[in-house]
Amino acid sequence: MVRDMQSDCICLPRVGALASALALALSAVACETSDDHGHDENEVISLVELTFTPTGGGAPLVFEFNDPDGDGGASGVSDRIDLTAGVEYSLGVRFVNSLTEPPDDITDEVKAEAEDHLVFVLGDVAGPASTPSSALATHAYADLESDYGTNAVGDDLPVGLVNTITAKDAGSGELRLILRHLPELNGQPQKSGDLPGELAAGRDLPGSVDVDISFELVVS
Repeated sequence: MVRDMQSDCICLPRVGALASALALALSAVACETSDDHGHDENEVISLVELTFTPTGGGAPLVFEFNDPDGDGGASGVSDRIDLTAGVEYSLGVRFVNSLTEPPDDITDEVKAEAEDHLVFVLGDVAGPASTPSSALATHAYADLESDYGTNAVGDDLPVGLVNTITAKDAGSGELRLILRHLPELNGQPQKSGDLPGELAAGRDLPGSVDVDISFELVVS
């Protein structure tokens, strides 16, 4: 991956480097925001929490990516995701800066800027952003921008903080999750309904990457 020196965010690699980016426990990154005076600040995301709740009933399963020292020092660590074949799950995604006291839930900022953010789920998971030759699970979006506030610009698009994951046949592979920041550029929206398909086709996307992490995925 390549770091964008202007935004201090990690940017999605070009097509030729995409496969090499699929490594476990990629480092936590910074999400650029603005303070009350309009100055750019960097919001650190050091913890990503995935909660899989069986839609047919049962206890939720929580898995984390955690980088307790932030952008420096040791790389972050991802839990192994263990799912049951044939079970449909509601997947909730949470982003946290755990380096502050108390921890800062960055998910609230993503909700407040829902029209500028999109979560992609890919790897060995078939869905809008990924078309693997064989998949351990399928992914579908289960939220819209209007779930978090007024849909002011363009179509009412998914955000990806809530998703549906259905585990398929037993096996092991990878689930990769990307949070992309897509603010308006020159007064025009960068976020569109075509972006997941563009990513699945290996094309470059607009905006910048706030989080890009991978988990080992096991279905049994």
